[in-house]
Amino acid sequence: MKSTRKYLARYTEPEAALAQALLPTTAKPHNWQYCLVIPAYKESPAFYQRLASTLLKQHAVLLILVVNQPDCLNAVNSSNRYLWQSLIDDTHGGQAHHNLQLRNIPATNSALLLVDRFSPEQQIPEKQGVGLARKIGADIALTLIDSKHIARPWIYTSDADAHLPDDYFSVLDGDTSSNHRGQSAAVVYPFKHLCDDGPVGQATQLYEQRMQQYVDGLHSAGSPYAFQTIGSAIAVAAKHYAEVRGFPKRSGGEDFYLLNKLAKTGQIRNLKGPTIKIEARQSDRVPFGTGPAINKLLNENTINKAKIFYHPQVFVELNTWLKALTNSQNTALTDLPLSIDSLEALQAIGTDNAIDAARKISASPQVFNKHMNIWFDGFKTLKFIHYLRDNTYPNVCIRKTQ
Repeated sequence: MKSTRKYLARYTEPEAALAQALLPTTAKPHNWQYCLVIPAYKESPAFYQRLASTLLKQHAVLLILVVNQPDCLNAVNSSNRYLWQSLIDDTHGGQAHHNLQLRNIPATNSALLLVDRFSPEQQIPEKQGVGLARKIGADIALTLIDSKHIARPWIYTSDADAHLPDDYFSVLDGDTSSNHRGQSAAVVYPFKHLCDDGPVGQATQLYEQRMQQYVDGLHSAGSPYAFQTIGSAIAVAAKHYAEVRGFPKRSGGEDFYLLNKLAKTGQIRNLKGPTIKIEARQSDRVPFGTGPAINKLLNENTINKAKIFYHPQVFVELNTWLKALTNSQNTALTDLPLSIDSLEALQAIGTDNAIDAARKISASPQVFNKHMNIWFDGFKTLKFIHYLRDNTYPNVCIRKTQ
């Protein structure tokens, strides 16, 4: 694919070429059937042992593990050092090249590709965080898919706290981004946190409900961006990954922004199963997202009274705007059947300018609608809702959403 070759030539991280050098061209393609990318920061070896006894034993998988830490730390994290050495001890043979080690996993047809981004001189810039770690792993995966060392054209991404089901890989065996109707750019697995009755479990369960409320609200409003954006539960079609130039190099939210870009190149498909189970735990690995949200909830006096849910009216306002959007080609924004609150929100995020720009380049309503739906994407949708939240419809507790 032209877009893939362009991306590989211009935009991949250096580790992609280093990985290719570990695997010389051979007449026998497909060393592995699947690839799985996991960034690891301050993790124990337990997740690897879980994978080695299940998926890595059941299939021929290349596990690309990017052990990383931000460059703001004064010393190498001891958990990272212990994880690295444990994985070396649990595997054998293989080859090393610069900061990469390719290791054989005993009693399997799978292999482990270790990427060192935690040692001095290898640490990841603090502001690029987990986004760069995921990008390094996914860039390696794309390179090896293109060179036919990996058979399936999917980049599976997850995290160390995820328990992946036995049919995690096989559920996509009948689906490629080139032949599935709708041109799947990515799929999102359903997930559920493993919660006990303790404070962390209760907080995690509540936050999971809040995440689902947002997606359900977008779906009810008719938004094309109604999907979960959690890095533990995403698989990306290789050619689409290249088209959007990979994971954004951010310390958080990289999963949201990647899927937001992918949704403009193809379908983001919500799988009905299998379900990924994620450990409920406290975490300070990223500046925002599930971990920090759980930590904040733990400071609440009464968790169920925490006002973390969006007011239901914001999704009603969104639905009204999305229905009126198609008429904005020939009707002024102020003349559309919108509430004052929605109008102010839309003007605040620059919708007037976007409409003017779309009108100038659109010869038909279909083209206009396409331009506007691309502009009013998942990020603009979030900004619209946040404006309403901050100015008219403040967050509510879970009881007020029912």
